[in-house]
Amino acid sequence: MKYDLMIFDADGTLFDFKHSERNAFESTLQRFGISQKLPELHRSYEKINQQIWLDFQEGKISAKKLRTERFRLFFQQENLDLDVNDVSTVYLQKLGEENKLLSDAEEIVKYFHRKVKMILATNGLSDVQNNRIRKSRIFRYFDALFISEEIGQPKPHNFFFQTMLEKFPQTQKPIMIGDNLASDIKGGNDFGIDTCWYNPTEKENSINIFPTYEIRKLIELKKII
Repeated sequence: MKYDLMIFDADGTLFDFKHSERNAFESTLQRFGISQKLPELHRSYEKINQQIWLDFQEGKISAKKLRTERFRLFFQQENLDLDVNDVSTVYLQKLGEENKLLSDAEEIVKYFHRKVKMILATNGLSDVQNNRIRKSRIFRYFDALFISEEIGQPKPHNFFFQTMLEKFPQTQKPIMIGDNLASDIKGGNDFGIDTCWYNPTEKENSINIFPTYEIRKLIELKKII
């Protein structure tokens, strides 16, 4: 094996977070009596949520405030009279129950199990990610799980990567695999390790963050590792 530690991003790389998040969002609003125009409302929320997570990655907002701020802004924009704390609580509970996998995810982690050490590295909320990931079909194949809220810093910060690799002192050649250039790939690059950008939809790289490798399908990792 060329690498002795595979660091996988979770959502968008192995887990179908878009599916999970949409299900959790729509079922939460239905719980609070909203059943009309759910796709339109989700698109509105999604834009706000994406910006909030970018702010989190850049240290502009805490994980604690993130939980409710995205809903406060969303309710304000859509003129909805709902309690942000109540909605956030239900939403996070429902999101924690969602762990649909992406195509080839289970196959690839089963293939590398016992061949190389593997860990999961995710920017997310501890209660949600622990519940989702630890109950998934693939968690048993991993050697460790690292969650940004527990570490105290999200990817791409060096401290996140330093914390992970300190737990694996014998590692000589790690590689970071993820779908997000700004967090997964930048984080790995900045820390000085090889990176692999999982880009199934062939997005244009418009931010000049260059991975060591780029793949369209997870099974392509068999040729790299």
